[in-house]
Amino acid sequence: MHKPNKSFDVRMKMSDIMDECKEVPEIMSKIRENMSSQESSRQACWELSGASDIELELARIKSEWDVQNKSYQIYSHRPYAGSILVKGRELVHGEVQRYMDPTICKQVEFNRNVSAILDHLVIRMESTENGLADARTETQSLIDAIRKEMDATIDKKIGNLLGEINEDIENKAWLASILDRRNASNIILNKDLSKDLGLNYFLFEERFRGPREEIKEKQQGFIRFFSRCRNVLDIGCGRGEFLELLRDNRIAAKGIDIDPDMVGYCTSKDLNVELNDAVSYLDTIADKALDGIFLDQVVEHLEPEYLTKLLDLCYKKLNYGYFLILETVNPLSLFSFINFYIDMTHMKPLHPDTLKFLLNSVGFRDLEVQFFAPIADDVRLKRLESNTEATDEAKRKVEIYNQNTDILNNILFGPQDYAIIGKK
Repeated sequence: MHKPNKSFDVRMKMSDIMDECKEVPEIMSKIRENMSSQESSRQACWELSGASDIELELARIKSEWDVQNKSYQIYSHRPYAGSILVKGRELVHGEVQRYMDPTICKQVEFNRNVSAILDHLVIRMESTENGLADARTETQSLIDAIRKEMDATIDKKIGNLLGEINEDIENKAWLASILDRRNASNIILNKDLSKDLGLNYFLFEERFRGPREEIKEKQQGFIRFFSRCRNVLDIGCGRGEFLELLRDNRIAAKGIDIDPDMVGYCTSKDLNVELNDAVSYLDTIADKALDGIFLDQVVEHLEPEYLTKLLDLCYKKLNYGYFLILETVNPLSLFSFINFYIDMTHMKPLHPDTLKFLLNSVGFRDLEVQFFAPIADDVRLKRLESNTEATDEAKRKVEIYNQNTDILNNILFGPQDYAIIGKK
């Protein structure tokens, strides 16, 4: 803090004013002029020192806290009565001073204490400002260090992520090359695997799938979804059971299959069937050309890549407001799952949630899952009958046993097949 100039303490003595001036008005005017001059001198010195407003006020308080007028002297300019006037004034001054001095002393002490406290506060403020400056510097250094560490961590994570992305891209490129080679060698499902195995699939279905009338009875429940249709496609039509049902209900339909024996059998029954695989056939027809698509026991024969491509084409070729029905083996039933691998052309069973996801992904809505073809009761686990005369504890145990039996029956001997109905 800037200190006030010592010239602020310089005062013109009253005696000098009294000697210079003879009249009271002139004396008072001179005193005011002297005080104004002193004030201007202080202000000029403070401004030159570059002190702040607070520093100027503190300097003023420190220079003026002592309000006692110790240089006061009594004079008179009158040559004859002056001594009498001086004595009278001295007596009056003495009386006034006797009453005023205690008050002035208290005021001086108060002013001195206030000035000392302000000096102490100024020192504390300067110390606090220095502490804040150090804290700012330390905080900024800490922020810089944290930012540098975070930048390094982020750069490392970005580098790792880029490495993983590049590796993923390379893996996908490798997988694509494998799939291209498989397509080139005609391994993905546009050929009849049963012929590669030397298997007569027509006879295989007659032996393991069941009689045609039994299959038609099971498929009868799907006819209602195609009642308004005039161009239904049965993909993997097999022995033509569903095509016969459609014809019986005056619904125009066409079937495709990759097994020549199946196609020949259907043709002998005057059914409209073509030897072709699904993707190849769908590629040849216009979008929205079909008003119904049916696949019964087909999707479990397909490779995942072929299946996803087939479902996408089905959505594109189906008209708005019409249905696609996929029927397949229920892998949630252990009995059905075990029998799944009797057919060597089966690729893998499809969980209902997986098939729903695939259909939803390509755009189908209002998806509904239906389970059917239950296992005969004589194969399922038997429940206990409750005896009305039994104790409450015995009845409770029977109830628990039956609940557990139902759970096991659903897992072991649940429905053999399920269908998903999707609407475009």
